[in-house]
Amino acid sequence: MRLFAGIELDAATRAACVGAQDKLRSADFDARFEAAEKLHVTLAFLGKVEEPQRKDVEDVLHSVARVHTAFTLTLDKLGAFPNERRPRIVYVGSRDAGPAYRTIAVNLRAALAALGFSFEADAVAHVTVARIKGGSRRPLPMFDLAPASLPVSELVLFESLPFEGSTRYAPRARYSLAQ
Repeated sequence: MRLFAGIELDAATRAACVGAQDKLRSADFDARFEAAEKLHVTLAFLGKVEEPQRKDVEDVLHSVARVHTAFTLTLDKLGAFPNERRPRIVYVGSRDAGPAYRTIAVNLRAALAALGFSFEADAVAHVTVARIKGGSRRPLPMFDLAPASLPVSELVLFESLPFEGSTRYAPRARYSLAQ
């Protein structure tokens, strides 16, 4: 199974991200836009995980969640990977994710690395809203986003499943953060 650890969006944050997609569409930005129900914040992409190792992953998420308190993540900018001049991935992200987000991301990834997982870069607080196969020859249109405050009270283990020529993300387990 293909798994990743992340943060589920609330309705208001999901609507703000869909609003950003609408602005991109209005600017005639050519991309494949993610379905609203797929929008989330990824903390750690694990890839293919065999069933016996899934329990270890679940134990890690549980242990990390119980020592971190709930926090709020502000999503307030439009950005792109690898950059805004030649975007391949367009996202709604955070200008400053704050220490709570950074700490939980670092601790979660370190604990998962102890299980043999590896991560190419530091976690960037973002919601992927669009993808451009091969990268765009056109720079990302820039516009202001109203800040969206996402209350984060749990970590979620998601499974990526094939669905109608694409994928869907199914929550497999939830881990409440300390209060």
